[in-house]
Order: sequence, then C-alpha cells, then structure tokens
Amino acid sequence: MSESVELHLRRERAAKNQSLFREVNERINELSPSATIPRFICECTDEACDQAVRLTRPGYERIRSDSNSFFVVPGHEIPEIEQIIESTAEYVVVAKLGTGGVVAAHLDPRKRPRPSP
Repeated sequence: MSESVELHLRRERAAKNQSLFREVNERINELSPSATIPRFICECTDEACDQAVRLTRPGYERIRSDSNSFFVVPGHEIPEIEQIIESTAEYVVVAKLGTGGVVAAHLDPRKRPRPSP
C-alpha cells in the first residue's frame, strides 16, 4: 500500500473514532443541562482515552457549530491527520484533514435528520 492510501485510511479511521466520542459528548450535553461547566470526554483518536475536558456551554456550542471540529486534551492531537485550529490551557480544538473532514461532516449528529415523533 502506498503512503497516501495508508494516510487516507488512517484519517478516515480517526474521524470515525472521534465522531463516536462526539456522539457521547452530545449525550452528556443533553443529560446535564443544569451543569454550568459539564465534564466532557476527550475526543482524541485513542479509544481507551477517558480524560475529562471542561468546557462552558457556549464554548461547547461554538466548537459543535463546525462539523469538522473536535476538542482534545493538549498533546492528544496528531499532526498527520488533523490541524490545530484553537489552543487553550484546557483543550485543543482540531480539524480533520483530507478525507477525515468529509467523514467527520457526514457523521455529525447535529446534521442528521431527526426521526419524527
């Protein structure tokens, strides 16, 4: 396999993994409406990561407004598959590169049609 194909597949897998963490964080957001600063889970590519990220509701909503934005604990970003678009002491916001961005947008739970009641 050529490096470009391997990188393509790596970016795709990472976007799928991170999208799963985004889904979990969406549920946390829905289930903790009274918490001023909820604790979310890091949306990095490491499936075993369970580190907490504290975000204000406006901060969370700002990040979620872009289908290709994920927040991770500083040091959990991977330059080959994502680029840093924001950095704070608490978290880093990353955007997926290449096919990862397409996958991330496709898997955004806020962009999917909701079933009617």
